[in-house]
Amino acid sequence: MRLLSPAERTALIGAALLLLLQAMAGWHPTLEYRAATLAAEPWRLLTGHFVHINWTHALINAAAWWIVARLYAPELVPRRQWGVVLVSALSISAGLALMHPTIAWYRGFSGVLHAIFFAGGVQWLTTSLRNEGQLDMRRLWLPVVLVLGGAIKVLIEQPAGSATPFAEWLGAGTVPQAHLLGASVGVVFGLAAGLRTPVPDPAR
Repeated sequence: MRLLSPAERTALIGAALLLLLQAMAGWHPTLEYRAATLAAEPWRLLTGHFVHINWTHALINAAAWWIVARLYAPELVPRRQWGVVLVSALSISAGLALMHPTIAWYRGFSGVLHAIFFAGGVQWLTTSLRNEGQLDMRRLWLPVVLVLGGAIKVLIEQPAGSATPFAEWLGAGTVPQAHLLGASVGVVFGLAAGLRTPVPDPAR
């Protein structure tokens, strides 16, 4: 039986936190991101990313966190993974407040999840490109597909201005702008880590 990697264990702890907070639904109104109350209640800049609209929303994001951590296990060591989570959560909230002040409220981990995805993918791609200056397409194709596919997904889902498209499955409006902000933070993390990390093991 394969042991869980440190990255997967970190994601499982985080996923458990998301589900625990979902069970504490009475707290959600005091934790969600609300643009009008950020100055008086600054904790919402962080906590809004850990509460969700419903159980479907929470379960999807919890499962996706673990999947991304498993995919990028060598890149998403615990300290780096938590760093991405905290920095991207605060950056997404600041970006929404400054660039989209008409978005009144927000709940969900999906923006941070995009940051984690791109942090892992861009780091993998960057270290692969640095592998002794030799481009081995057998090892390079997967991070290229993941990063490029993720970028296309984030860009095509962007609405005009500060619109929040309604999602039937969620029963509420979505905030793709948070995905773009999270992806941008993840790219920065991935590049910084990829340029500092030793070249990858050819056996990966």
